[in-house]
Amino acid sequence: MPKTPYQHDAAYKNLFTDPEMVASLLRRFVPADIVAEMDFSSLEPFPSERIAEDRRERRNDIVWRVRLKESFCYLLFLLEFQSREDWWMAVRILAYTALLWQDIIKADKLGAGDRLPPVFPLVLYNGGKAWKAPTDLRDLLLSHKKSLENYQPRQQYFLLDAGRVPEETLAGNNDLATLLIRFERARNIGEIIHILTELCMVLPSSERLHLHRAFISWLGSNVFRRTEISEDILHCNTIQEARSMLADIAPHWEQNFMEKGIAIGKQEGMTEGIRNVLHDLLQNRFSTLPQDICTSIANMTDTNALRMLTREVYQVESLEAFQILLKQAVVSKN
Repeated sequence: MPKTPYQHDAAYKNLFTDPEMVASLLRRFVPADIVAEMDFSSLEPFPSERIAEDRRERRNDIVWRVRLKESFCYLLFLLEFQSREDWWMAVRILAYTALLWQDIIKADKLGAGDRLPPVFPLVLYNGGKAWKAPTDLRDLLLSHKKSLENYQPRQQYFLLDAGRVPEETLAGNNDLATLLIRFERARNIGEIIHILTELCMVLPSSERLHLHRAFISWLGSNVFRRTEISEDILHCNTIQEARSMLADIAPHWEQNFMEKGIAIGKQEGMTEGIRNVLHDLLQNRFSTLPQDICTSIANMTDTNALRMLTREVYQVESLEAFQILLKQAVVSKN
């Protein structure tokens, strides 16, 4: 049964309920001057029972607390999985930060003369298109008189657009956060097995079993979504088991998937069957698809062009690159 978007989001979020994953993300992708004073050994989640009722339904935000030299800093993580950016994210961050401070005031019984701890908001985005929304609230405000400047709220957030991290930043690194991004960019099952081999060295089979299960759940709901592998991999208990299972089926899996498409084609009509396989492969690799891609595929009648595009799904570097191939196929047919 295909995973729902909520299951996908929950699997992704589960990875960042582990302090080692959080520390890896901060060390690798956040500027050094921000994390220099953070004591990662002190990382602890902000207890859910201390979060106000009006925040508990915001399921994709995670709050961690880390000790600085002289105080604590609260790390507010927002995980965004939609295909388009949220233009008003800076407003959401402002509201989340204010609510978090209210939670802290209530939980720690802060009073007159006390000071609020700093908050570092980080948005982790893994959509197909580049994030273009302002990261500074001031860029969303209408021009106003200078005399009003001091009365306007200020808020910024740190954006990690996973799809746009330069390859040179990822190359040669095998920390947990880097491997997660490399998984999302893998073009075929062979690359996935190679990355799993590196992950096996970072996570020995007898250590941190929660992270093993979190990665396995994420692989099933994200990397292999909408395939028979999704269910099979969930039966593995460690990354090592998952790698062995994939290595065993790798020589036959992609060919079998194509043969499955041909079988569907015989039942539904060859062209319609290959359309369905192409759509499933794209969703498996890139998650949510823009409507224009779905429409273009649905309108294609050239079986050979559909087969060519199906073979290219695991070779292209991005959804944008696939769109170029799709447009070329449509234009050449017309």
